[in-house]
Amino acid sequence: MQNIIFTDFDGVLFDSVKEAYLLARYAYYNIPIKDKIDENYYQKFKKYRYLITHSWNFYIIFSLIENNINEVEFENLYNKLLNQDISTNIRNFDKKYVQAREALIKDDYEFWDSLDIPFKFFYQIKELAENKEYKFIILTNKKRLPVKNKLEKYNAKNFELYANEELQQFKNKAEFINYYLKKYNIQKCYLIEDSIDNINNCKKYPQIQCLLANWGYINPKETGLSKEEIINYIKEQR
Repeated sequence: MQNIIFTDFDGVLFDSVKEAYLLARYAYYNIPIKDKIDENYYQKFKKYRYLITHSWNFYIIFSLIENNINEVEFENLYNKLLNQDISTNIRNFDKKYVQAREALIKDDYEFWDSLDIPFKFFYQIKELAENKEYKFIILTNKKRLPVKNKLEKYNAKNFELYANEELQQFKNKAEFINYYLKKYNIQKCYLIEDSIDNINNCKKYPQIQCLLANWGYINPKETGLSKEEIINYIKEQR
């Protein structure tokens, strides 16, 4: 019987924080995507990347950084703003963000492709995925095509992929995983995530065993597992 393992894409398999920053900076400030990065601003952005679930959330991050909200107040204020109605400014930001990414993929694919790079963990998982004892399923809020192209570039043939097109009808990844398990009559699975929110959403589903990654975009308050610890744990489940 195969071990079914769901895994996040951004922050677990690939580091895409630079792409997100450049697109969000363009959508918020209208700064050309290829302009030089302000390293101080970029480091602040990276610090709060763990808060993001959807691209429109970057608008809130930029607005808080712009207003010099201190580290103590930042997360609480972010969550407060996150739960308010989505404004026209945010909708316009997100539309601009998404369109910029699509244009970059279409018109300057090589540059776009250079912005995110695989973590070492990706290669470790890719090797495990070649073993038929494991079935790896990628879950991502990104559009399917760019993720599919990225996997093909690295010859990662043995991953099943569910992207924005499939996940958007579900409240969260946990709900989708539960749906998937019921559909295929699977009794148990694993989820590798760097988002504590996604992991907390799984608590109502005891058939999902979660493994919090300690790299990528993890909340600094959380203690996760290293790449080696997760790989060893997966191997022990055979």
